[in-house]
Order: sequence, then C-alpha cells, then structure tokens
Amino acid sequence: MRLFEDNNENKVFKELKCNKKLENNAFYKCTFSNSSFQSSQFVGCDFDNCEFINCDLSLIEIHGAVFSDAKFIDCKLLGINWSSAGGFFSASYTGCSLNNNAFADMNLSKFKFESCSLVEALFSNAKMAYAVFDDCDLGGCQFHQADLSFANFSTSRNYYINASTNTLHKTVFSLPEAVSLLKNLDIVLV
Repeated sequence: MRLFEDNNENKVFKELKCNKKLENNAFYKCTFSNSSFQSSQFVGCDFDNCEFINCDLSLIEIHGAVFSDAKFIDCKLLGINWSSAGGFFSASYTGCSLNNNAFADMNLSKFKFESCSLVEALFSNAKMAYAVFDDCDLGGCQFHQADLSFANFSTSRNYYINASTNTLHKTVFSLPEAVSLLKNLDIVLV
C-alpha cells in the first residue's frame, strides 16, 4: 500500500509515521501535522507551498528534493544536510530545533529563522543577505565564507561570527552579544 500518490494537492496529512524512501512525489499546498519522517529519504520530491507542523524530520536524507515556500513550524529537524536539496530552495522556520544541520553552498537570502535552536549548525559558503535570525540560539553554530550582508542577529544569542572569514556589511547585531565579534581579534579587553 502506497502512503502517497505521485501528485498530491491541497491535502492534509496527520499523524503519519514514515521512515522509508519517498521518491518523485509532488506535494502542492499540503499540510503535514504531528507526523514523523525520521530517517526517511526524500529523493526527487517537490514540496511547493507546504507546511510541516509539529513534525519530526530528524536525520532525513535529501537527494534532489525541492522545497519552495515551505514552512516548518515547531518541528524537530536534527542532523539534516540541506545542501543536497535540488534546485530552488525557500523555507521559513518557526520554533524549530535545527541542531547539527548543514547549509553549504546555498542561497539563503531573506530566509527567516524565528525562535529556533541552531546549536552546532553549519553555514558554509552560503549567501545569506537579509536573512533574519529572530530569537535564535546559535551556540556553537559555525559561519564560514558566508555573506551575511544586511542579515539581522539583533535578538539572537550565543553566536560567534568571524569577521575575517565572512562578509558582514551592515549586518545587524545588538549588545551585549555583539562583543563576541571581538573574539577572533588579537586584542586584550580590560
């Protein structure tokens, strides 16, 4: 028995438990709630204008899956490498746990992370102009060769961003957290 049709539109999926490979499925304006996709594989799937609410997608493997205007709300998204998503990628995250996630070689301009935990996440060679990190915990989060121009970190905490290996043009920070930007400088604060 198949869990999904090849093409799914305006459907609501509740309390699903799936830990297998989803291949070449298309979802348009679908809602997934209180469901678990832990350790699943999304291969060549399209999620267009879909919402994931209170779902567990930890350790999913993404191979060429497309997320367009996807919304993740109160989801557990641990240990995901988003870098292997295919083509266009746009999403917003609210109240999510994104610990140990990797976003490498991606365009995340204008992305919004709201009230999220991004502990030990990696943003490498990412375009993040105008990205917003609103009330996020960025403890141990790494930014490397990221363009953070105009990005907003003013309400987030526990970040460390090396100004010499990232682009920080008009990036917004607030005190006292902004003091962490001095860590990589060879200075003594008294």
